[in-house]
Amino acid sequence: MSEVVPHTDEQALQQFLSDSPWDYRAVMDQVAHDTNALLGGPGTALLLDETSVVKTGKQSVGVARQWCGQLGKVDSCQVGVFAALAKGNDVCLIAGELYLSQEWIEGTGRCEKARVPKNKQALRSKVDIALELIKRARENGLSYG
Repeated sequence: MSEVVPHTDEQALQQFLSDSPWDYRAVMDQVAHDTNALLGGPGTALLLDETSVVKTGKQSVGVARQWCGQLGKVDSCQVGVFAALAKGNDVCLIAGELYLSQEWIEGTGRCEKARVPKNKQALRSKVDIALELIKRARENGLSYG
């Protein structure tokens, strides 16, 4: 982000993203409302998708040996479930949640160290995460066919 946002202090941006007390859900709910104002209506679709990103290491949240659709095999990656509103050729991401494997949820302390919120430290299937995203879209009053 610091490379594309003019006059950005990389260290200040990292501090904002990592340490400042901002509410991710409130920001994404506002994005959903703004997107709905532009795209919402009967000709709009709510898209749900699981996406994986090849990644190694033990500190990035959710990284584990799991099915990686990007590679078509089990490998080290992060997996997320995402929701978007789409109308014609216009698409905007409105919500997303990382999938945490059992390896992350079990009592290793990884979630606490990575500052995963307590209410997200539970084993949830990707389908359950998708259902939560649909519920959130309904709670936000999004309009889609």
